[in-house]
Amino acid sequence: MSNWQQEYQDKLFSLDEALDRFIPDGTSVFCGTFEVAGGILVPMLERIKEGRLKGIKLYGGITSEDLHLDELKADFNALHYHNYFTGGNERNGIASGTTSYVPLHLHRTKNLVENDGIDVAVIPMTPPDKHGYCNIGHVGCRPEGIRAAKKVIAQINPSVPYVFGLERNLHVSQIDGFVEIDQKMTQMPIAEPKPEEKIVGDIICELIPDGSCIQLGFGSIANAIAEGLKARKHLGVHSEMFNDAMAELQEMGVIDNSRKNYLPGVSVAGFASGQQYLYDFIDHNPGMFFTPYSHVNNPDFIRLNDNMVSVNSAVSIDLTGQVCAESIGTRQYSGTGGQVDFIRGATLSKGGKAIIAMTSMTNTKNGPVSKIAPMLMPGSVVTSLRTDIQYVVTEYGCVNLMYCDICERAKRLISIAHPDMRDELTFEAKKLGYLY
Repeated sequence: MSNWQQEYQDKLFSLDEALDRFIPDGTSVFCGTFEVAGGILVPMLERIKEGRLKGIKLYGGITSEDLHLDELKADFNALHYHNYFTGGNERNGIASGTTSYVPLHLHRTKNLVENDGIDVAVIPMTPPDKHGYCNIGHVGCRPEGIRAAKKVIAQINPSVPYVFGLERNLHVSQIDGFVEIDQKMTQMPIAEPKPEEKIVGDIICELIPDGSCIQLGFGSIANAIAEGLKARKHLGVHSEMFNDAMAELQEMGVIDNSRKNYLPGVSVAGFASGQQYLYDFIDHNPGMFFTPYSHVNNPDFIRLNDNMVSVNSAVSIDLTGQVCAESIGTRQYSGTGGQVDFIRGATLSKGGKAIIAMTSMTNTKNGPVSKIAPMLMPGSVVTSLRTDIQYVVTEYGCVNLMYCDICERAKRLISIAHPDMRDELTFEAKKLGYLY
């Protein structure tokens, strides 16, 4: 047995042993994003629920498994989950009073954890390779949690894909404790685009010429765009997220990263989320390069690629161009994420374009509502400033708001609103003094 193998065995603990050793009362714990609940967090939260553990500060983004946060008492003295991107599980935690949202541009995740201080980072990793190195996989916040933490617990999981990139490997000697789990990667359903979303995708594809470097987000519109890009050549990727559709484009040769100015030859991404096909694609793939959010989401790096095209979604936009992409009124629904990072990076890129993509209407319990509104719903978060917004696309067209005055912005946005809503929007715009 080699030295690292013996060291691994010496540092290997059961879940309860690891909890006893590394997470006493008053510990700040970094858990990161996605597959985090299958290991040490489950017994940790059980102990909190039973009153056997208290004063825990938890730091993380969207989790892909149910942490049952709604079953915990609303008591920050027991658990305070500082969440920087909200999904369904986190929304339950906010409602139950165990979770609070931290407004954050994703490239500043490292500043959050460095500022607050982390006692223990709990990180999914691959089993050690023959040299004793574990790979941290495909999630960009993990290096930042590791750097900020006093101690690191590796949740060794054979399903974690081995990826290339910045700060991906830790030697056994750099890790304080190991637990072993067997947890499959979360399979995110592929959202099938609706007819109007396919139209939005087609319009956006017209803005993406051969040789562009792209960033796409979550959802069915992103999938519609990827379908339309199959006719393109020499695309590159510098994106917070890498998904199934992008993997397919890379396998087809549409994405070859040959025209990129910065890190050519590889798709640069912060995280991957999708089906098993995606995790198999990124595993040991030299054409992929994963980096921390402090790098991939930094506008100073995003701008280095010419013809950078970012595409992000919105919940709503007002007639001056303010974009809400993360809340429904005062209710936190998702997060700022990297939207502002990529809008700013793309608009600073030579030939770059920043696109807000959305359908013109959304269905609510009170009936259809226009996503283009005279004013944002009271309490809505302004995710992206009107001063940053460039292209806005709906199924009724594309407008460029950059450098337009308020009157012209209102006119252009009304022109791509649903036809049934345009008269009402015009009437309201006149009441607000935007139109005369």
